[in-house]
Amino acid sequence: MKNIRDVLSALQWDKSNYCTRHQSNFVYLPPTYEVSQCPFCGTEALHQQIEVAEQKRCLDIERLERYRTLSRHSIIQDDTIRQANFDNFIAETEEEQLNKMLAVRVAERFIQGEMFNVWIQSPETGCGKSHLAMSILQQVNEASPQNRRTLFLDFGRTMELMRDSVGNRESMYTQNYFVTLASKADVLVLDDLGAETGDIYSDKRASEYTSNVLRSILNSRQHKPTIITTNLSGQRLLTGYREGGRFIPPMYDKKMMSRAMRKVEHILFKDTPDKRLLGF
Repeated sequence: MKNIRDVLSALQWDKSNYCTRHQSNFVYLPPTYEVSQCPFCGTEALHQQIEVAEQKRCLDIERLERYRTLSRHSIIQDDTIRQANFDNFIAETEEEQLNKMLAVRVAERFIQGEMFNVWIQSPETGCGKSHLAMSILQQVNEASPQNRRTLFLDFGRTMELMRDSVGNRESMYTQNYFVTLASKADVLVLDDLGAETGDIYSDKRASEYTSNVLRSILNSRQHKPTIITTNLSGQRLLTGYREGGRFIPPMYDKKMMSRAMRKVEHILFKDTPDKRLLGF
């Protein structure tokens, strides 16, 4: 193995040029040996190039991880929703066309960096709420120059996974996992809110555990956009109502729901039927 003296003696030194900073003559650079530079300045420049390249690689990895959040970490019951986008949302009625237009505008505003919440509501299931919610996420995920982190959580299934993790050390789906995951998402969808209680048309209220989880998620997202889809009416969410002589209480705590309705935009399906039942 060559020692440092052998290496230095093999260099072709340019004694006509001198680096006062490093107090060193220049060396001629291979392969032509026509250009010379200070070997110490050259080493520093090379280290800087390596550092810049490493920073770019780390940034690219971080951006890729953000981009993959939607596909890797979302909790989705209906696998067809994974392929949902604006192109394959079939808008046949005026209501569907309007709601698609509103959802496209929501995505554009999120991409521009606006902060507001969105409620997509309908009295019927199968109207396209989840489809539009996922379409917004897909659009933001593909178009955002900042590579925003987007996430879709079927709230009922998410709660099931949390409950199953209690006493199960092998499960990663703890309350802390989901609250942290939701808090990091730049745009979050909480899908089918209310379905976690079972029959949304009964007089059931959300359990204390469910309310605590929802409160933690909403509190962590006070400055980030959240999209909520639900079949619950405003009365069922906030105030409760009377039906046939009995009082149907609000599903959730009013204070918690009012927080979720700050800076809110509504997309409402009033007349669209359950498309999954068409043809039966």
